[in-house]
Amino acid sequence: MVRIRFVMLMIAAAALVGGACSTGPAPLRQPSGSLRELVRPIQKSVVTVVNYDVEGNISSIGSGFFISESGILVTNFHVLDGAYSASIRTVDGSQYPVAAVLAKNRLVDLIKVRVDIAGTRSTPVVLAREPPSVADSVFVVGSPMGLEQTVSEGIISAVREMPAGGKVFQLTAPISQGSSGGPVLNQDGRVVGVVTFQVAKGQNLNFAVSVDALEMMTDESSQPSITEWTIRNSRQGPALAAALCSKGSRLTIQGEYEEALTYFKRAAEASPEDPDAWYGLGSCYVGLDQPDEAIAAYKRPIEHDPDNDRAHFVLAMYYKAIGQFDRVIPTLQEVIRIDPANLRAQFELGRAYGSLERTGEQIDTFRKIIERQPDHIPTLLDLGATLGKIGRFNEAMALFTRAGGLEPDNELIYFNIGVTYSRMDRPEEAIRAYTLAIRANPRMVAAHYNLGMTYFGQGRRKLALDQYEILKGLESESANKLFERIYPESN
Repeated sequence: MVRIRFVMLMIAAAALVGGACSTGPAPLRQPSGSLRELVRPIQKSVVTVVNYDVEGNISSIGSGFFISESGILVTNFHVLDGAYSASIRTVDGSQYPVAAVLAKNRLVDLIKVRVDIAGTRSTPVVLAREPPSVADSVFVVGSPMGLEQTVSEGIISAVREMPAGGKVFQLTAPISQGSSGGPVLNQDGRVVGVVTFQVAKGQNLNFAVSVDALEMMTDESSQPSITEWTIRNSRQGPALAAALCSKGSRLTIQGEYEEALTYFKRAAEASPEDPDAWYGLGSCYVGLDQPDEAIAAYKRPIEHDPDNDRAHFVLAMYYKAIGQFDRVIPTLQEVIRIDPANLRAQFELGRAYGSLERTGEQIDTFRKIIERQPDHIPTLLDLGATLGKIGRFNEAMALFTRAGGLEPDNELIYFNIGVTYSRMDRPEEAIRAYTLAIRANPRMVAAHYNLGMTYFGQGRRKLALDQYEILKGLESESANKLFERIYPESN
């Protein structure tokens, strides 16, 4: 049914050429409902995480959320650190044991576990396709002070980058003890981040890490139980180094780079083979705008273990952040040599080729990904966009149609269709596609901007100004840019 629905929408767009449909904008989807309506489905995904000490007594309480129907749960590293067993409690009061640790990233305070729970009771959240921006509204669901399924609202007040863990968000949404590990959601009810902690003495100093960090976790190959994981960690490396890294990580997330640097330097001295200490040092140097020192720090785990695929990937992401794409490519190729199944590295390699305008290699890389994973929508869209740029429109549209059959409500698919129609100089179809993108996501800034520009190109200034008015409430920079294109004499 989803494929049929998408095909019908494509037919509707194409019918505009013959005048079968109105050329005016289709009615927009109404904005998301009340906060209560947004929260209700999320409550099935969010749980309370209960930890027990060696004697079986409750030692701490946190929050977490499911990301798959197979019982895979995400929470904070510090929520489970030191626990000898753990369980989760769902919204209906049912309790299930945490069976195994699957992956972790101590630097950004994340851990992924498997819960022994029937699939029908494990409702996954929907992850956002795009990260939030400063001033975007968000809300948090968690169990502060043990008060389960508590909801708070706020905005994103700052965004920072951490090459070893993605973006870090500062929030105004109130966070209390027990909220750690809960989801941060946008106005569409999609998860954009994971709550980490608050600064007790600060006003509205609350922090979360982006869901992008879920792709930058180190797998636990043996998938130990909580007890095994805690005992093993207590035996690995100096406890001092682990404590120093934990303190440094919190300071790095807060943006206190100078102070964090001292902790990570001491951690690296105490345990020079610990990659987390060097990742932490690198992140501090990034925050202090010292790229040579950051690169040197990120290289140290590779010197210790040349087959550390995560270390190569972190280094590649920093090269990408500073625009050194000629160094991104060989570094990602090392990741793929070590782990040929690393989809994220393959995808980033394709994008790096595109940044250097090595289009043939970009296309070949994306095609190899699709051969192995035909339903990888980001690759379908990027390959389609690349083919559209070089005029291979039919191939591009075929890829977008395939993606639409998989996710008919994905606004990025319609947006890319609109861009391709614009390149084909078919403005009516482009208008229809941009309108469908806005229906799927009424807050999609790029779709409103392109729709306004398309109207303006047709001489329909009033309709272009309508998009300007909408953009004023979404992003002032894009609104001003559109206004300047409509009224260049005002500059």
